[in-house]
Amino acid sequence: MIGLAVREHPPQPGSACADAGALFTSTRKWRRPVVVMTTILSLVVFDVLVRAARPKLDLYDVAEHDRKPRALHSREMADIVLMGSSRANYALVPEEFTARTGLSAFNLGVAGSKAAEWQITARELFETRRPRLVVLGVNASEFRADYLPLQAARLQFTRRDLWESLRLEGPSLEVMGEYTRRVLSPVWASYDRRYEIRMWGQERLATILPKHAQSARELRQRVARPVPPDGYTHPWSLGRQLRSIEERLLADPAAVDAASIPAYASDAPGLVRLGWLLDWLTERGIGVLVVYLPNSPRTEARWAHVEPRIIEAIAEVCRTHGTELVRCPSSEVPRSNRDYIEEIHVGLDLACRISRRVAQHAVQLGLVPSREDGVTRTAGVIDTGGRP
Repeated sequence: MIGLAVREHPPQPGSACADAGALFTSTRKWRRPVVVMTTILSLVVFDVLVRAARPKLDLYDVAEHDRKPRALHSREMADIVLMGSSRANYALVPEEFTARTGLSAFNLGVAGSKAAEWQITARELFETRRPRLVVLGVNASEFRADYLPLQAARLQFTRRDLWESLRLEGPSLEVMGEYTRRVLSPVWASYDRRYEIRMWGQERLATILPKHAQSARELRQRVARPVPPDGYTHPWSLGRQLRSIEERLLADPAAVDAASIPAYASDAPGLVRLGWLLDWLTERGIGVLVVYLPNSPRTEARWAHVEPRIIEAIAEVCRTHGTELVRCPSSEVPRSNRDYIEEIHVGLDLACRISRRVAQHAVQLGLVPSREDGVTRTAGVIDTGGRP
């Protein structure tokens, strides 16, 4: 049997096979750079379009950290400024302070803010124009041991603030990431405005996503609503969220959000920042009064093992820095779940009662004067939106 050996010969230069192989190799070599450059160019073009659409996207930008401070900055500084998170935004009613003292009051409560944001806001607003009194509404959840100033890093931090956070809270990739996003946001608009882009898109897909479109439309209407002269709005006075937490619990307990239980530490960074803020205000001759805004009975029961300890830690900070703490025990400020929108947000009637109590304390402590007897109340009657 004769075996035949077949020897393969490479294609000769200039042959059709050689030319096809060279073309394939060349195309393959440039394919990846072309894809990368095309992707980068597409992102750049999209980013330019996003920048051009800024007026439309601004219609969906709540920017609560900026709206109220900007509104207060644009007008005469109020005599009494009420600060805090969304809890203070609901619970401290400027009209009640004006009624008791005759002084102007402004609610500067900003959702999601905590001690770091309060420090920066005070520094930006009160350095040159100073109110007579700052009432700071606080809650245990704002002094949790695992607190990180993520919102402040994303929206307000300077390099000095970042360095201060690294020293106090310790190195954190989350804080660094939020600060990096703040620095890069002017460069990468499509990433920075991704939420507004989504809302804009949802409203235009009403036929396909009617519920999502409604949420986007309600957000746009909320953003369009101007900040009131005294900075205060409450959902019940606007006819929104009219069911109390008690009514919602009776209807569907599983649908009621449960506020997370805060971790306790006597040296929590939020407590340190609170002390810094109290000192900063006092050094500038601004009166300060801290008020503990109570949770709903449902939350108090769930937080019973930790909330009293955090309240005492807040009280100790206030004592150390020469500031009064106003508490609202249920024995003096009666309340039930029916007085709350959510576990941690008070209804309008309870907000008025808490505000009257705080205003009375401010007068008794001599921080503000009392309106003279016989002077009629100039502010209008608060509409409770049908709530008790």
